[in-house]
Amino acid sequence: MPQFADFLTAYRDDPTAALLAFDFDGTLAPIVATPRQAQLDPSLTTPLQALGEQSNVVVISGRPTEFLRSRLAGIKATLIGNYGRPETIDDQNLAVRDKLARRAARELPTAVLVEVKPSSVALHYRRAPELASAVTAWARAVTEANITHEFGKSVVELVIGENASKDAVLRRLSGTYQAVLYAGDDQGDVAPLQLLPTLTALTCGLVILSDQTPPDLLDVADEQITRQQFREYLRSLAGQ
Repeated sequence: MPQFADFLTAYRDDPTAALLAFDFDGTLAPIVATPRQAQLDPSLTTPLQALGEQSNVVVISGRPTEFLRSRLAGIKATLIGNYGRPETIDDQNLAVRDKLARRAARELPTAVLVEVKPSSVALHYRRAPELASAVTAWARAVTEANITHEFGKSVVELVIGENASKDAVLRRLSGTYQAVLYAGDDQGDVAPLQLLPTLTALTCGLVILSDQTPPDLLDVADEQITRQQFREYLRSLAGQ
């Protein structure tokens, strides 16, 4: 744990000068078959509560901010939902989103879960991984000018209107912090991990491994760790 060890030393010197940034699904919460079932890993509650009191914690997620608030109640943290995209959209884009969701529900196999988010439609095929190619092909065929595609673990997300990314959020929040840590597990975490070496702060990028870890993540992580190691790292930071 060479990179984390250096970060831990800097953190202990001045926790108030450090920023701890986390993804939610697959990082703070174990991956589940149905998105609404996702909950904070109970073993992380105590260290996160301590970290929120002694330093600066931020959670950057594709989930709506209100969802994050419900799952992270009692933890002092800045919550950035919807990847930092607007969580309200105009009537025209709202109509596009709802029409697209209805079309997906009608045309895709019933095993595909169609999730309507504030400014996107997510197509989850975790319950039927054999449908990956079919779902991806269907999504790529959606070519409206104001739609962009985002790909993750067993999901394709169609973003309507203004897009945003975790690295842009992290760059904005990192400010003048002397130490910045980011932990994630999915394709959307590649960009923030790539950002870390460009910051003037001491940084540490962690990837929580799973059987679906995107290969791109392995190339940009300072450390590749198990969920158990991640728990231990957070406890070390919290002094527990």
